[in-house]
Amino acid sequence: MKEETIGNNKVRKNGKKHSGLRLVEKFFREYDLISAKKILSEITSSAMDRNTRTRPKPSVVLDFYLSVKSLIRGCYLLQFRHKKWLLNEPEAVISCLMLGFLSEEEYAHPFRVFKNVFQEYDIKDFDRFIAEVSYFSLGVYAGLPGGNVVAAFIHLNKMLDAAWIVLERFEGLIEISNHKSHNS
Repeated sequence: MKEETIGNNKVRKNGKKHSGLRLVEKFFREYDLISAKKILSEITSSAMDRNTRTRPKPSVVLDFYLSVKSLIRGCYLLQFRHKKWLLNEPEAVISCLMLGFLSEEEYAHPFRVFKNVFQEYDIKDFDRFIAEVSYFSLGVYAGLPGGNVVAAFIHLNKMLDAAWIVLERFEGLIEISNHKSHNS
């Protein structure tokens, strides 16, 4: 298999045209948007509170950590598809809850979220963020995660929202959200 370098990380290319989309799709098969945001929020708040352990079980934290690393790589690859892929027209925004962490402009053009996020941070920054908050949420430690945790948390939430919107609006993949709601 061929390898591609993303940041300082080597990623195997499997020759599949939509590999970034496949990584995002795989993430959302394991987690729906609400549960992913809830787990991320719990892990981050537990990491920042020195006197408590995480509410999710350690196995949930570790599984989420590995899944988010794949999601980040998928979102990185999706930023390069914005000119090649057509998305269905967005629904009219009727409430702030539909937007999540996104602005109306980002909601209408979700690929811009990935492009903007990865201009400010690279994959290593997000890997460091998710590794540190996962580590510090697993126990009571004297230290805290380094770097700007709040900005990384907000950007990761934006990526979650944008990735979900891409999956919902990408032609042929609308069944994913319908399939998830029928199985829940």
